[in-house]
Amino acid sequence: MPPATALMDDVVVEILLRLPPDEPGCLVRACLVSKPWRRLLTGNAFLRSYRKFHGALPMLGFLHRLYDEDPCVARFVPTAKSFRPPRTDRRCWYALDARHGRALFYDSESEQKPAEFVVWDPVTDGHRRIPLPETPKSWNAAVLCAVDGCDHLDCHGDDPFLVAFVGTDKEERIWITSACFYSSEASSWSSTSFVEHPDASIEMQPSALSGNAVYFLCDPSTRILQCDFVGERKLSVIDRPDVHENNIVLITAEDGTLGFAGVQESSIYLWSMEVDPDGAAAWVQHRVVDLGKLLPSRALMITPDVSGFAEGVGVIFVRTIVGLFTIELKSGRVRKVSSRGSVCTAIPYTSFYTPDRAIRQLNASDDALIHLST
Repeated sequence: MPPATALMDDVVVEILLRLPPDEPGCLVRACLVSKPWRRLLTGNAFLRSYRKFHGALPMLGFLHRLYDEDPCVARFVPTAKSFRPPRTDRRCWYALDARHGRALFYDSESEQKPAEFVVWDPVTDGHRRIPLPETPKSWNAAVLCAVDGCDHLDCHGDDPFLVAFVGTDKEERIWITSACFYSSEASSWSSTSFVEHPDASIEMQPSALSGNAVYFLCDPSTRILQCDFVGERKLSVIDRPDVHENNIVLITAEDGTLGFAGVQESSIYLWSMEVDPDGAAAWVQHRVVDLGKLLPSRALMITPDVSGFAEGVGVIFVRTIVGLFTIELKSGRVRKVSSRGSVCTAIPYTSFYTPDRAIRQLNASDDALIHLST
């Protein structure tokens, strides 16, 4: 039999592994118990086990655009206790996307500098500026990890990443959509791919990642652009059912397949793309969420909107006249995360915020850790 102290250590580790990742203050408080606990909780072995045990990245907050301030402001709103980036507001930054530990912004042109993309890590506050490619009439962009075989459980801004840039121009009666990719390793943009189609223009709405492709909404929103980021990096346009008018967001199902969510009256309709054994794809409505059972009646006096979706954790954002709510699709848990009724687009940020990162952010000050954990 192993010594009693070893058994107790194993029990402690098993307990600590189960502390919720969406409440990072729990692990930070545990760090303050003793120096051995701090060494354990900031060690690579425990951190790897902790991330693997929980699997899905927790949602730490979301970004949204404040149009009622001049100039435009991108604001980070924390949803997890004990996490707050060094700066929550970014003036003249326009939030576009967030994924794999990073957030992507468009930093508008000024007299002092040209317009640029900015990739920001809210945990470390590190950021990297990227020159814009030639911008067409309508465009959008997404950020994603560029490490082959990565499980994305510990992605951060200093790791290799890609920025996918797509845009549409009209030439005579034909719309031409183009795409190129920025590689942080090469510090350059790739060559451009093109696809022609009759009537689809890129919308600046959050993208979705499914398999080896990034998907973007088009206007009219009955079309979706598929942008492959491996191999030949082909572009293609997908039709979707003509339902829910323009009030939709792209989502991913539990198995990672592409889907979309739309609101009709007081219900959210969830659709996913299913492929049969012969390879034929079809859209299937697989669930209806009755908001009348989840939200206060006053919130439904005017038909709400879906304004965002957190990949991997199955959380959908619903904008109402009384504020912004999140709904966990699996559990039905509802939270009011903002009193603003003007949050048209919510861009979720998911990442593990572990004690090693908290200590680095706060320069290892015990007083700062105590303040953070309360």
